[in-house]
Amino acid sequence: MWSRADAPPDGSGEPCPPQVLPGCSGQRPDVSFPKRKCFRKAAPRRTAALLLCCLLTAALCAGCGYTLATDSPSVLGDGNKTLKVKGVDFPTLHPWLPNTLRSILRDEIGARRLARWVDSGPADFTIQINVLSFTNREWISSELDTTQLFASSITLEAVVYSGAENREVWRSGKISYSEYEAQVDEKALSGSILKQIIRRLCDEMRNTF
Repeated sequence: MWSRADAPPDGSGEPCPPQVLPGCSGQRPDVSFPKRKCFRKAAPRRTAALLLCCLLTAALCAGCGYTLATDSPSVLGDGNKTLKVKGVDFPTLHPWLPNTLRSILRDEIGARRLARWVDSGPADFTIQINVLSFTNREWISSELDTTQLFASSITLEAVVYSGAENREVWRSGKISYSEYEAQVDEKALSGSILKQIIRRLCDEMRNTF
């Protein structure tokens, strides 16, 4: 029994044989799909490759004489030398400024392990800080003549001397920093820029190349 769809187009009355794909022997061909690739192991491989590149770069830099700034020796040596403040010279009428600069410099030198700080007695190095300018001025005021924003700036220069010979071994040159803050307390406002200027000074001590 065959249906109209199987009728031969020539009208011979014989049903047409079913269409068979070549090589399938009348059976439904097996269709295979490509297996999914697993990417779970790709991330560790990429991480390992990146780490290897970093190690090779560090090795090449070390071979060329380059080191990280935080690991390089400073003008004070390898960090085992002693240091004390020779003096703080400033042309302003702020009596608290010298002690504040000394305290911030002591903490920064200790945190970076640039030297071993001593307050008095003999030392391998002494440092002289010359404050060239220091200003706090009103920048923006309200209608009631109340200061809303202060402009604060400082410029200084540091000179390092050998303790035994009192000979100049390093000079920082002029270093400046300024910022704007909504502070009323002048000392609190100045504390922020003093920390930043001392950090820049210690950065320069690392730049021995």
